Amino acid sequence: MTRTLLTNRYVRLTLVALVLLCGLLVLLAPATGLKTSGSTYSRAPEGYMGWFDYMQAQGTPAQRWRRPISELLEQPTTEPQTLLRIYPGLVNHYQTNYDAGIQDWLSAGNTLIDLGLNSEITAAPFTTQQSSPFGAVTIKTRRRNNLPINSDRNLLGDSYGAIVWQRASDQPGQSLVANTPHLAANAYLDAPGNYAFLADLATQGGGQIWVDEYLHGFKEADVIVAETVNNWGAYLAQTPVKVAAIQIAILLGIFLLAQNRRLGNLATVKAAEVDNSQAYIEALAAVLRKAESTSFLIDMIAKAERSSLQKALGFNEATTNEAALKAAWTQQTGQSDQILTPLTQPPKTTRPPSEATLKAWLAQLERIRQTPIR
Repeated sequence: MTRTLLTNRYVRLTLVALVLLCGLLVLLAPATGLKTSGSTYSRAPEGYMGWFDYMQAQGTPAQRWRRPISELLEQPTTEPQTLLRIYPGLVNHYQTNYDAGIQDWLSAGNTLIDLGLNSEITAAPFTTQQSSPFGAVTIKTRRRNNLPINSDRNLLGDSYGAIVWQRASDQPGQSLVANTPHLAANAYLDAPGNYAFLADLATQGGGQIWVDEYLHGFKEADVIVAETVNNWGAYLAQTPVKVAAIQIAILLGIFLLAQNRRLGNLATVKAAEVDNSQAYIEALAAVLRKAESTSFLIDMIAKAERSSLQKALGFNEATTNEAALKAAWTQQTGQSDQILTPLTQPPKTTRPPSEATLKAWLAQLERIRQTPIR
């Protein structure tokens, strides 16, 4: 019993610990989840793993950047770099310039490519084949920039406007934009020019090509640890004392509830198992008793016990005379045939025997049944 109580206690403590751990994981988890659309880790149609592998095969490999972009912008470099940002969905113009220092980084001769800039919807067909030096580029969007088709900054477009263009700037670096985030997605693996067109954009600036995977929630281990600690610390710093006290009180209450044994352990009430045979026997006995059918009951029990004994002694089911039955009993058990008297001479049924007489008779029959027969 003590071991059972201890086991129940440990089970409850374990459950409480798991609940608290899950709560802490929810609080400590990064606010931004994985947005795999546009990620080079994704094999889905909207992912970019196919294009990433294509770049490796072309001998101009790209590398994944899994740290805050501010660290890339601040790191010293001796050659131009290209940063490719593939947004999980369409973003507005101001959102593509959210990083402090991006203009200074472009001024140093670097290249920024943003795929997924929100533009106006035009009357253009949703699916078009755009001409390029690398073959037809499949585009599925009605969005266009209002640059004319003959503009030097219009890198890919039609009479409805530009699909890929270069932002106007007097800086040495380039800022290239597309109004679709799926320019070279996995869905266009078999398209003639999609992969090659984006590869050409990424290699024009020379130097290292970085693909922003931090944007999609993929982060280095040290970044995850640092952001978790910072987020948790900021949460505590911004949480009012009253709210923090309430949270601590809730956790303390859960702990005390788990430790409380004043009322003992919970006991599960089990439903009583019903023995149908026993219930039938008890019901039949009640009916016979009420009908005062004691003589009938004694006759039935005596006949059943005698038949059982005959079979045990090797006789068939036919009635065997008393002398033969006693002789077989003495020979196979080595005991006196007087033991069989309760069976051969049951209680008189001229008047109902007492309950004590019936119990004594049944005990004698039980003794006969339990006697070993060789």
